[in-house]
Amino acid sequence: MQWFIGDRLAWLALLRSPWAGLDWSDLHTLVYAEPHATIWELLQRDQRVDQLSATGREAALHLRETIGSELQKGRIESLRDRVERLWTVLGGPGLLDDGHAVDNVYRYLDVIEALECADTLTDVAQLEDALDLEYVSSDSNARLQVMTMHRAKGLQFDHVLLYGLGRTPGRHERDVLSWFDIPGQHGVAEKVISPVGPRAEVEADPLHRFIERTEAVKDRNESGRLLYVASTRARQSLHLLGHVEVAADGRNYRPPRANSLLRLLWATVAKDFDRAFEPASARVNDDAENAFIMPVRRCFASPWTLPEPAALPGETQGLDGDEQERAVEFYWVGSEARSAGTVVHRWLQMAAEGRVDLNHVDRSDIRTMSERWLAEMGVSLRSVPRVVARVEAALAGITADERGRWLLDGEGHAELALSGLHQGQVESVVLDRVRVDADGTHWIIDYKASTHEGGNLAAFLDAESDRYRPQLQKYAELYRNYAQCPVRCALYFPLLQQFVEVPVS
Repeated sequence: MQWFIGDRLAWLALLRSPWAGLDWSDLHTLVYAEPHATIWELLQRDQRVDQLSATGREAALHLRETIGSELQKGRIESLRDRVERLWTVLGGPGLLDDGHAVDNVYRYLDVIEALECADTLTDVAQLEDALDLEYVSSDSNARLQVMTMHRAKGLQFDHVLLYGLGRTPGRHERDVLSWFDIPGQHGVAEKVISPVGPRAEVEADPLHRFIERTEAVKDRNESGRLLYVASTRARQSLHLLGHVEVAADGRNYRPPRANSLLRLLWATVAKDFDRAFEPASARVNDDAENAFIMPVRRCFASPWTLPEPAALPGETQGLDGDEQERAVEFYWVGSEARSAGTVVHRWLQMAAEGRVDLNHVDRSDIRTMSERWLAEMGVSLRSVPRVVARVEAALAGITADERGRWLLDGEGHAELALSGLHQGQVESVVLDRVRVDADGTHWIIDYKASTHEGGNLAAFLDAESDRYRPQLQKYAELYRNYAQCPVRCALYFPLLQQFVEVPVS
């Protein structure tokens, strides 16, 4: 983004934008008598920033701090990611008022991503050309129809635009033989035909010239009728676009051509063309609606900060530090243990769904697949052997345990996702295993890849039961509402080969 540092116009636009909202006086104060310094250099000068108004100084300091932290970061991210993050921290999302505006922002980011090379743009003009070809998203269900005035007869449109009114229709060659019909008595038309002869005689013939002039009048009337038809098709707005030619001196204009549609409107629109060609000094007392006005300045009332994201359904809120520790989803300690637990869950899900038989699967296949999953999870190569060893131990433990085999071989569900109401809140959970026994009781089993070193295993299991009882109570309520059947809950520790029922109310 270093090419951005020297773009003075872009910096001024950024300072004027609602993210900073400096007024014209502050902008002038910041750059006064410094034509060769970049705006970023001027923002670093505290003496210069202190000369701004109180509001401008606060906005400038906030912008300097925000952008400075981005410019100091190493170039390890794509340009698209850096632009998006900077747009976010500056307050870009706070300016959007509908989903279509969000779509347009990400269209712009997609264009940057397609053109960037080594975290930069090789040619900014290429970006401008690409943006010219992008179509913006809009919430209007508008349709554009392009048609001739003849086809518009009898139709209605919300908005009508008539362009090219200053143009003239194509020239027609003069006819050697011309005629027109004159209504006669009893509805029988009589035809008047000009004589046929040499071109010079035809052009000098009064009857031929009369017919030509009559046809010209008819063409003008037809043009007027078509202009009327086209102008009355609009329900809400009508836009007329026409032009005239500039005189040789460049100060005046020539009237529209006689056979143009603009000529038919000239009595009404001539004053607008006269005003456009008046000297600037003569337009000082122009109508207020045509006078220049100061653009409205939009800005945040205070420096914008990214709001806290809304909590996801089922997320624990309002707990102190000790309660949060008791509510952890995975109890085993360390990133390696968490990674091992994730892989063990995948293997047990595949076994419960009948996609793999853990009793007969080759140990090398377990190792190969586990290593692939760990690579996808981003686990370091140094940690992979230890994690895989933990996974193999857990799978060996469950296949060697009669209760473990009972969990995997029977009827039920694996990794069942449920959403529902719990204590008046929408909760979303995933049940590791639902096992239906011979009596029709549905067991909810939560796998725990915990280990226990030392003695007093019973006390450890009791503590784990108390720790996870609120979680299992929630599972039981959601599943009971879903399945309408008796529910019992338990924890299963593959590494310990322990199955512990947890009573829930």
